[in-house]
Amino acid sequence: MQKLIILLLCLIATKLTIAQQQVAYNFSFNHMAFSVKDLEASVKFYKMVFQLREIENRSAKEGIRWFSLGEDKELHLIAYVGEPVQINKAVHLAVSTLQLDAFVAHLQQLKLPYSDWTGKPGTVSQRADGVKQIYLQDPNGYWIEINNGYTATPGVEQIKNEIWQLEMDYWKYVKEKDMQSYRRLWDENFIGYPSTNNIGGKANITDWITEMYSVKNRKFDYELTRKIENVFGDIVIVLYDATQIWTSDKGELLEKVTFKLTHTWKRTAMGWLIIGGMGAKK
Repeated sequence: MQKLIILLLCLIATKLTIAQQQVAYNFSFNHMAFSVKDLEASVKFYKMVFQLREIENRSAKEGIRWFSLGEDKELHLIAYVGEPVQINKAVHLAVSTLQLDAFVAHLQQLKLPYSDWTGKPGTVSQRADGVKQIYLQDPNGYWIEINNGYTATPGVEQIKNEIWQLEMDYWKYVKEKDMQSYRRLWDENFIGYPSTNNIGGKANITDWITEMYSVKNRKFDYELTRKIENVFGDIVIVLYDATQIWTSDKGELLEKVTFKLTHTWKRTAMGWLIIGGMGAKK
């Protein structure tokens, strides 16, 4: 009997161990911390070179300054440790920008040296996956990699399919009356000339949806006819037809009208966003 109890306890412990191993912790990057000698010099460097926004030091400890890296990611500069700063190029902070060429010009204006991974001065290198990168050092000698992310890797067809998926999402949001997701597709400086002939910006993009659904006792559906997408680097122009279909609660066809549409998308730090558009009845 005692052996049976021991065997059962072992089985239970094994199951608990397996269950613990199956936990998905879903870690995400939170912050990078650098030990620095001269706190003010380091703060000046990251503000001047990278134009980082300083945020509240929520640790409330002296000798620490915090900066935002965007999307709740942070850089912490810590000056009170008092130990020698150890430098190794393999240990580095990497940040991405869609404007790598402009940033390189910015470094040249500041007369700050940069190099590729091998150390060749003033050189922008390209990884095997097409990503371009440079390296520089901060006042404490820490290495920082600046690259253009994965913007260089997608092919033209991949970009076209990505944009068309966004156009399909556009109409899905309209049908579901998901105004929040719909608004996220638009750049703040968008300008459009829709079929209503009322030129407007982002503040007006949901007016037609509100007006459309103001008529009660009818159901909305749509059909899309993909025409063409033209890719110009970070700009994509899309042409397609959208047919709006209205039926009664009993399924009777009330109205069916087709519009020819064009949207201009721009790749931004927030992803692809609509910067211009036109629409007219076909």
